[in-house]
Formats: sequence, structure tokens, C-alpha cells
Amino acid sequence: WLKKLQGSSTSSALIPLRAHGQARIAAMAPHQPQIDSDDYYKVLGVERGASEADIAKAYKKLALKYHPDKNPEGKEEAERKFKVITEAYEVLHDPDKRKQYDQFGKGFNGGGGGPGGNMNFQQADEIFKAFFGSNDPFSMFLGGDDQDGPNGFFGGHGGGPRVFFSGGMPGGSRGGGMPFDFGGMGGMPGMGMGGMGGPFMGGMPGMGKAGGKGRRPPPPPQWAMPLGTEVMIRDLAKAQEHNGKLGKITGFDQAKGRYEVEVKDTTISLRPVNLTQQCSVKITGIESQPELNGAEGKILNYSDSNGRYSVKLQSKLANGRDVVGLAPGNVILGQGTRVVLNGLNKQEFNGMMGYIVEIDTTAMRYNVRTANKEMKIKFENVLC
Repeated sequence: WLKKLQGSSTSSALIPLRAHGQARIAAMAPHQPQIDSDDYYKVLGVERGASEADIAKAYKKLALKYHPDKNPEGKEEAERKFKVITEAYEVLHDPDKRKQYDQFGKGFNGGGGGPGGNMNFQQADEIFKAFFGSNDPFSMFLGGDDQDGPNGFFGGHGGGPRVFFSGGMPGGSRGGGMPFDFGGMGGMPGMGMGGMGGPFMGGMPGMGKAGGKGRRPPPPPQWAMPLGTEVMIRDLAKAQEHNGKLGKITGFDQAKGRYEVEVKDTTISLRPVNLTQQCSVKITGIESQPELNGAEGKILNYSDSNGRYSVKLQSKLANGRDVVGLAPGNVILGQGTRVVLNGLNKQEFNGMMGYIVEIDTTAMRYNVRTANKEMKIKFENVLC
């Protein structure tokens, strides 16, 4: 009788425990992304209480899957989804924006390039490039769209891409190798090892004193130019041989307030005021040549001596010219453009970096968000 009772009790006790375990597994299972949803969390397929790491992981997977470069046959639809995904990430990975979004929804000022979200592809691609740093995510050997399964690097369950090496691992004595980041790869983060050294290897990057050479630099803050941005070098007093050269942002030293700029085979450290982005602009406020107003073009350079941009127009003028000199007050920069404040009466603000969050074409002012505050600035007082 006692054995029968014990058997019955044990059996009945197991049922709720098993049910509890199944419910817990179901709760832990990731949601399917709903890219056409109005809810940013559903777009990325994460819980409302998701951590920053969960949000970054979801964005990484979806952005790689839907980037237009990876979908040449359905580029238009892929670009639409890519912009939606990046807009959701851009809000949710920023603690302040996320807090506002959780409180007010998509209508808050600053979400996805404006109320309701109007992120263009250029903005989305800049965020994508900043996320992956200087590495080309498509140059790696990717193991399918879902890289979080049991076939991760070294058999772990991490979220990083699987890679192969052509010519040795970074830090190895045989040279070559492919620069890569071990962050997020299965079983690798947090390993208490001083580098996996040996007779043929000088240590893996990011895993101790011996490595580090191939480590990806951290992305710049949101108010700084993303890695990979093309810039024109200008107005250098000392190394004048670099003026007029085109370079690419490869890093940002926040303590010094300087960018690392790659020019051919050389990397130089430069202040923001010595760099001009190749920004797309719309012309405004030209009274002497009103036919120019509304025309679009691309900034080639800026001259501090005459205070003018050189702008290449999309369409040639009647006289055959397609490059004009324009003051900063006569061009409208796009939302999301990184800028430097210039020519303000309060000298402490000049040289401050920020990005455009809103454009008021009637008042001819930008709302510019810097590291510490958001300010209304006249068109003429920002440089890209």
C-alpha cells in the first residue's frame, strides 16, 4: 500500500514539474521577427525586457540576412526590410531613445530619423558599417543565416560567424591571416587565458598579451562619423601634402577627439575640423541664381579660407559647369549627417561634434544632438 501511494505521489508530482519545464523552455525560445510590425521589439523578434546583447545579436542576424548587397535579385524589398530592421535597432540599442520609445511609442522625437520613422538607406548603411566596424561582414565565411546553432566556432553556441584562415591566424609566425573579432563566438569570450600561444602561433587577438593586432576597433559614438566614412582632408598647416587627399575613417580616439584616417597605405590622426564628408545636399537660398535652388549635389570639399563648399551638381548648368562654390548656409544636409559646429558666438561650442536629428527648412535651422545636449543651429553654423 505504501509503495503504491509513493508511486502515485511521485507520478503526480512529476506532471506539474514537467509542465513547468516545458513552459520555461517556451518562454526562453526566441520570437520570430515581424518586420512589418509597428512594434520595434517585434521587428527584431526580442522581448521588451531584452538586454543590449540580445538586441545587438538579433540586429546582426537580420541585417546580414536582408542587406541589399546580399539580395541582388530582390534588392528593393530587401532594402525596405533592412531600413526597418536598422531603424528598430537604432532606437532600442540607445538607452535614452529606448526609454522614450517605451513611454511614448514611435511618435517620440528622434526615433528612426523622425516621428514615425523615415530612415533612408544611407543612414541605415552607416549604422550597419558602424556596427561591424572596419571588417567587411560579407568577406567572412558565414555558416548560413542562423549562426547561433551548435556548429559555432570551436563547437560552441556563440553568435559570431565561423571563419577560415588563409595564411595563418593573426599573430601567427607564418604571417597573413584574416583580421577578425572573437567576440560572441562560442565558448571564447571571458576565457582566462593569456593567448593561445605555441611554437607556431603568437597568440590569438583579444585573448591575452600576445594577440590584439587583428582586433576590430570599437565603433565611434553616435555623434561621430562611422567607420568606413569617406572624407576629404583639408586645411592642414603642417602636413600639407595630405590636403586634397581622399581617406577613410578607420577609428576614433574619443579622449583626444581625433579620427584615425587611412590614406592609401598610411594612417594619420586628424581633428574633425580638418575633414569634410562627401555629403549629399540640396541647394537653397541662392538669390543671384534662383534656378539653382532645389538642385541636388554632392559635397567634394570645403575651404576654410573662403568659407565655401565645392559642390558637384547632379545636372550640369546651362554654361556646362557642374561644380559650384556654396556657403554652408546655402546647402541643406540630410538627417543623420555628422557635423561640426562652426562660427558660433559662444566659442565653447565651436568644434563640437554632433549629428542632425531634425531639419527646419523654414527657419533654416537644424536640431543637432551632441554628446551632452540637443541644440537648434543655423544652417550656416555647421560643417559636414
